[in-house]
Amino acid sequence: MKFFISREKLHQAIQNVQRAISSRSPLPALTGILFQCGEGMLKLTATDMEMSIMSSVPAEVSEPGELVIPARYIAEFAKRLPDVPIGFETVGGGRVATIRYGQSEFNINGYSAADFPQLQVPEGEFTFSVPTEELKDIVRKVVYASSNDDSRPVFTGVLLEIEGVDATLVATDTFRLALKKFKIDVPAPCLINAVIPGKTLNEVVRVMDSDDGVKVTLSKNQIMFEDGKTVIVSRLIPGRFPSYRQVIPDKFDCVIRVSIREMLDSADRASLLAGERNSLIMFRSTGEGIVISVRSENGWIREDIAATVEGEKFEIFFNVRYLCDVLRSCDGEEIMVKLTGTYTPAVLTPPDEDGYLAIIVPARASRE
Repeated sequence: MKFFISREKLHQAIQNVQRAISSRSPLPALTGILFQCGEGMLKLTATDMEMSIMSSVPAEVSEPGELVIPARYIAEFAKRLPDVPIGFETVGGGRVATIRYGQSEFNINGYSAADFPQLQVPEGEFTFSVPTEELKDIVRKVVYASSNDDSRPVFTGVLLEIEGVDATLVATDTFRLALKKFKIDVPAPCLINAVIPGKTLNEVVRVMDSDDGVKVTLSKNQIMFEDGKTVIVSRLIPGRFPSYRQVIPDKFDCVIRVSIREMLDSADRASLLAGERNSLIMFRSTGEGIVISVRSENGWIREDIAATVEGEKFEIFFNVRYLCDVLRSCDGEEIMVKLTGTYTPAVLTPPDEDGYLAIIVPARASRE
């Protein structure tokens, strides 16, 4: 293996794949990155056997070849390289990589590419495409509501539901829920329900950047995202996603229309006193708007925000982080907060955006 590449492209490719690297695998090759070069391209692949990421970048290839290089060294070394052309060459029977930069060189022992598992490309039961920025926006609006608790795996995932050309992405950790509807370019042959790991979707947002859109391929147990330069393959999460429709209220006793920026700024300031343990703020509707307040051992804050309020008055406690996550996910200028009771789920929807809603379950708390 012998190739030349710019420091920027090398660093970019390593960054793209490094979050799929296994940190605790008993197989040494899985703690590394597979380098493969040929036909003017360098391909880097990393996997933890649950998710695999492959990133391709242009390179000047003199000799095709492949080698697994320990990630902990090459990732840190690439950060520290000067901005000069970087030369890679395998020596010592192909198990040692010599990296030349300027008048210097760095040698590192690698692993045989034969020890690295092949990228498992799912045999597509169904394939569709979504514009890159649209897909990333859809994911951002939903994935924050997934759980980090690995003891309940299905809640760490995001449900992809497809019927015809109508698709829905849903995430919930049981305390909140986010849902976004969108259209795909070809109709599904049957009703599809797939639970995608939230970790995988976060990587889609992080690394996909092609103007050509993202091709999504679904099989029984896997999903693959491709954008021409990057491929992400992930296992789907087994299990039944909870029935989300039954928790979405369809009647409301109070509807509030308020500025997203004003409420986000106010909630952000109130969070400074809310504390890390319960992170609760009081949200109260009045005849002229809403009041956001916190009273804790550290002090108190009250902020009045002008809003349009229709219906009954309510006083509710929200987890401020959950509220801010929803507000940051919205693109418009206003949001509608729809309430049915002090302890029943609150629905938040941007009036100018079809197909998106978020639900926050109010907390039980009392004034101090």
